[in-house]
Amino acid sequence: MMWLEVIHVRLTDQECDRLLPIFTDLLKEIREKENCKKVQLFRRALLKNDVCLHLYHDSENAGVEGSPVGLHLATMLKPFGMVNHTVWTEKEQMTSRQGMNENLKEAGER
Repeated sequence: MMWLEVIHVRLTDQECDRLLPIFTDLLKEIREKENCKKVQLFRRALLKNDVCLHLYHDSENAGVEGSPVGLHLATMLKPFGMVNHTVWTEKEQMTSRQGMNENLKEAGER
Protein backbone atom coordinates (compact mmCIF):
# COMPACT_ATOMS: atom_id res chain seq x y z
CA MET A 1 0.00 0.00 0.00
CA MET A 2 1.30 3.44 -0.89
CA TRP A 3 1.19 6.10 1.79
CA LEU A 4 2.50 9.60 2.11
CA GLU A 5 3.79 11.71 4.96
CA VAL A 6 3.44 15.44 4.52
CA ILE A 7 5.46 17.71 6.77
CA HIS A 8 4.41 21.30 6.22
CA VAL A 9 6.57 23.94 7.88
CA ARG A 10 5.94 27.67 7.99
CA LEU A 11 9.39 28.98 8.77
CA THR A 12 10.12 32.30 10.38
CA ASP A 13 11.48 34.83 7.89
CA GLN A 14 14.88 34.81 9.59
CA GLU A 15 15.26 31.03 9.25
CA CYS A 16 13.97 30.51 5.71
CA ASP A 17 17.02 31.30 3.59
CA ARG A 18 19.38 29.66 6.07
CA LEU A 19 17.43 26.39 6.28
CA LEU A 20 16.61 25.65 2.64
CA PRO A 21 20.16 24.43 1.79
CA ILE A 22 20.08 22.32 4.96
CA PHE A 23 16.77 20.78 3.82
CA THR A 24 18.33 19.84 0.50
CA ASP A 25 21.24 18.05 2.22
CA LEU A 26 18.91 16.39 4.70
CA LEU A 27 16.63 15.05 1.97
CA LYS A 28 19.62 13.68 0.08
CA GLU A 29 20.61 11.78 3.21
CA ILE A 30 17.07 10.47 3.71
CA ARG A 31 16.98 9.24 0.10
CA GLU A 32 20.22 7.33 0.65
CA LYS A 33 19.64 5.90 4.12
CA GLU A 34 15.90 5.59 4.78
CA ASN A 35 13.33 3.21 3.40
CA CYS A 36 11.33 5.89 1.58
CA LYS A 37 10.17 5.20 -1.95
CA LYS A 38 10.45 8.87 -2.90
CA VAL A 39 11.32 12.12 -1.11
CA GLN A 40 10.39 15.58 -2.38
CA LEU A 41 10.77 19.15 -1.18
CA PHE A 42 8.26 21.83 -2.19
CA ARG A 43 8.22 25.56 -1.61
CA ARG A 44 4.95 27.49 -1.77
CA ALA A 45 4.71 29.62 -4.91
CA LEU A 46 3.58 32.86 -3.27
CA LEU A 47 4.90 32.44 0.25
CA LYS A 48 8.62 31.74 0.30
CA ASN A 49 8.77 30.64 3.93
CA ASP A 50 6.24 27.79 3.47
CA VAL A 51 8.05 24.50 2.87
CA CYS A 52 6.52 21.07 2.42
CA LEU A 53 8.36 17.75 2.63
CA HIS A 54 6.76 14.66 1.06
CA LEU A 55 7.96 11.22 2.12
CA TYR A 56 6.45 8.43 0.01
CA HIS A 57 6.29 4.92 1.47
CA ASP A 58 5.24 1.54 0.09
CA SER A 59 4.45 -0.76 3.00
CA GLU A 60 1.47 -2.30 4.76
CA ASN A 61 2.08 -0.58 8.08
CA ALA A 62 1.13 3.05 7.56
CA GLY A 63 1.20 4.28 11.12
CA VAL A 64 -1.30 6.95 12.11
CA GLU A 65 1.52 9.00 13.57
CA GLY A 66 3.94 8.42 10.66
CA SER A 67 7.32 6.82 10.20
CA PRO A 68 10.24 7.18 12.60
CA VAL A 69 12.07 9.47 10.15
CA GLY A 70 8.94 11.59 9.61
CA LEU A 71 8.36 11.96 13.34
CA HIS A 72 12.01 12.87 13.86
CA LEU A 73 11.89 15.52 11.10
CA ALA A 74 8.68 17.05 12.45
CA THR A 75 10.11 17.24 15.97
CA MET A 76 13.42 18.62 14.74
CA LEU A 77 11.70 21.40 12.72
CA LYS A 78 9.41 22.71 15.49
CA PRO A 79 11.93 25.26 16.83
CA PHE A 80 12.05 26.92 13.38
CA GLY A 81 8.34 27.53 12.82
CA MET A 82 4.86 26.01 12.76
CA VAL A 83 4.86 22.32 11.80
CA ASN A 84 1.95 20.21 10.57
CA HIS A 85 2.71 16.49 10.11
CA THR A 86 0.03 14.34 8.47
CA VAL A 87 -0.20 10.80 7.07
CA TRP A 88 -2.16 10.04 3.90
CA THR A 89 -3.03 6.59 2.57
CA GLU A 90 -3.75 5.77 -1.03
CA LYS A 91 -7.31 4.58 -1.49
CA GLU A 92 -7.52 4.06 -5.22
CA GLN A 93 -5.20 4.70 -8.08
CA MET A 94 -6.79 6.53 -10.99
CA THR A 95 -5.14 5.91 -14.29
CA SER A 96 -7.29 7.94 -16.65
CA ARG A 97 -9.39 11.05 -16.82
CA GLN A 98 -12.37 8.89 -17.74
CA GLY A 99 -12.00 6.87 -14.54
CA MET A 100 -11.83 10.06 -12.51
CA ASN A 101 -14.96 11.42 -14.21
CA GLU A 102 -16.81 8.16 -13.50
CA ASN A 103 -15.89 8.32 -9.81
CA LEU A 104 -17.03 11.94 -9.56
CA LYS A 105 -20.31 11.11 -11.28
CA GLU A 106 -20.94 8.20 -8.87
CA ALA A 107 -20.19 10.43 -5.88
CA GLY A 108 -22.69 13.02 -7.15
CA GLU A 109 -25.41 10.40 -7.48
CA ARG A 110 -25.23 9.42 -3.82
